Amino acid sequence: MTRVVIEAAVETVEDAEAATKGGADRLELCAALDLGGLTPTLGALHELRAVSGLPVVVMIRPRGGDFVYDEREVRVMAHDLEGFLPHKPAGFVLGVLDKSGRVHEEACKVLLKLAGGVPVVFHRAFDRTPSPMKALETCVELGFARILTSGREATGLAGATEIRNLEAAAAGRIEILPCGKVTATNAVEILWLTYCTQLHGAFAEPVPAATERGHRGYAQRCRTSAAEVAAVRAAVDAALPRPA
Repeated sequence: MTRVVIEAAVETVEDAEAATKGGADRLELCAALDLGGLTPTLGALHELRAVSGLPVVVMIRPRGGDFVYDEREVRVMAHDLEGFLPHKPAGFVLGVLDKSGRVHEEACKVLLKLAGGVPVVFHRAFDRTPSPMKALETCVELGFARILTSGREATGLAGATEIRNLEAAAAGRIEILPCGKVTATNAVEILWLTYCTQLHGAFAEPVPAATERGHRGYAQRCRTSAAEVAAVRAAVDAALPRPA
């Protein structure tokens, strides 16, 4: 196995600095990670690039909650995608389901066409589909580059068997990116069980509670932990190559 790709979900410039310092290989830029990630601002992308040279994939998700979007919400996604496209992100991360929970082929076709050949990742809406194998084939046919999945479980470790089945069915036609509470203590096991070569995580730690008057009364935030990214990096690097 070659170097494992570690993708870190980030929402601030500070997060990007920490992930880069810790040894991440790729960044997923989002807003509102506490909601599962929403479309970030263009300003965030500009400032992130000032501190990190890593490839950046940009989340396109107009709101929290389910992934069944109406026509207006899909148009919002299209406008956001078009706004980021001239700034050459390494990819986009999105997903649209129909009312039955299946991949919304027509909406995805529109968004993939607008991406103009930039790689597009189908995000964890995938884990809400009734038939993951059918959803996999649909994503391949539509031209998605990668699927982000926890194997329909709360954690990547719990969903490892399902992820392994998806990786086998993908057969190199589309990348499978395991996610779901990936840490230094489970990263290697997830890799061994799934046969995947990349991992995605937030690698977060709580921001120390501030005592300044202007910070009082707000919920405690989380931020990317450079130490946790580095611990995952060290764990997977030390585990290579895979045992026979």
